[in-house]
Amino acid sequence: MKTSTKRLLTSAFYSSLVSCIILGILSIAFLNIRFFNPFEKAFQDFSFLDVYFSEQLNEDPSINSEIVLVNIEKHDRTVITSLLNSIIKADPKVIGFDIILKEKKLHDAADSLLARLLKNDKIVTSFEITEQGLIKNDDFFGHNPNESFVNFNFNEENVIRKFLGVKEIDSQIYYSFAAKVVQKYMSQEYWIKQDFNNKLKSEQYINYSGNLEKFPVLSGTDLLFNEQDLFLKDKIVILGYLGVSDMVNDYDIEDKEWTPLNKEITGKSDRDMYGAVVHANIINMLIKNNTIKTISNFWLILFTILSIYLSTVVYLRLYIKYKDTYGVRIQIYQLIFSIVLLLTSFWFLRNNIVLKPILIILGIIVSGSYFEYHDEVFKFLSKKLNIKINHYE
Repeated sequence: MKTSTKRLLTSAFYSSLVSCIILGILSIAFLNIRFFNPFEKAFQDFSFLDVYFSEQLNEDPSINSEIVLVNIEKHDRTVITSLLNSIIKADPKVIGFDIILKEKKLHDAADSLLARLLKNDKIVTSFEITEQGLIKNDDFFGHNPNESFVNFNFNEENVIRKFLGVKEIDSQIYYSFAAKVVQKYMSQEYWIKQDFNNKLKSEQYINYSGNLEKFPVLSGTDLLFNEQDLFLKDKIVILGYLGVSDMVNDYDIEDKEWTPLNKEITGKSDRDMYGAVVHANIINMLIKNNTIKTISNFWLILFTILSIYLSTVVYLRLYIKYKDTYGVRIQIYQLIFSIVLLLTSFWFLRNNIVLKPILIILGIIVSGSYFEYHDEVFKFLSKKLNIKINHYE
């Protein structure tokens, strides 16, 4: 190897080491110093995934007719009881009851029938996990062995990007609503083969297939006055709130969430997806085994270090050859590198793999940000570490 090349690579190594230390300090500061909290909160409502989903880069024109949504609108328990009874008669494979029945002083005949219907083994009931405890159905409706939590995740993010499928509460294992529906719908062999019991203990990205337009939606009128037996047989039916049919529901936030499909990537103004539809997206993802894998922190850090080193080699060459214009050339390189990296990340997402590019981009920016003081930094390090570090004047 030529001496000049060896000096270049050695110099790039030490420069990359300095860049990694600076990046590490900035990362720790971002996570722990109160000054950066507003920035952290701002980034909670934005993710690289949002661009991918909001622009429908993964758009699938097909509709999953195996998952049927039934809208309870603002109906009372009498109508809900009739709806559930009609659904049971249609003989679907699983019924997801995405409704929590609150306490009521007096229970009528409809409540008594509803309590009996909810004991059906095909039905998955729901409860919510809060800081105060578990919010379940009124005790009058008894205990359903298929009860499951409707929370999606347990972090402070406003946008629903991930979900937790299995959670231990008071030494008892509970499944999420979507996970329990899938467990009853698919064979036990499929569940074990996919290792969902272990995989779903950690948060998983939701691979959104779409909003209401991606699933068949029925109203109370459809079920109570039309023949739906053949359509619902052996399918997954989710009974939940999807707005009111004779109203504009754009500003209806009851049981509605922000998701990456929101057209407003930053500064989201309106919640865009009902909870029952989020459940349907998770169910669709799991039964198709279309889960999103995440590149681990180990590999992400390794890619970042490698990118910093290779970029530093380029920076040094530009610094040596174009000392008067190296700043502009470095910025052009960073722009091209970032665009290529973003396109690569989109390609990974198309193949259901998440590569978070932010750390890598910050790494190449940091590594190219102090070349004006490059010689001074190296002289300082040589003196303090008492070692000879080759650098270019």
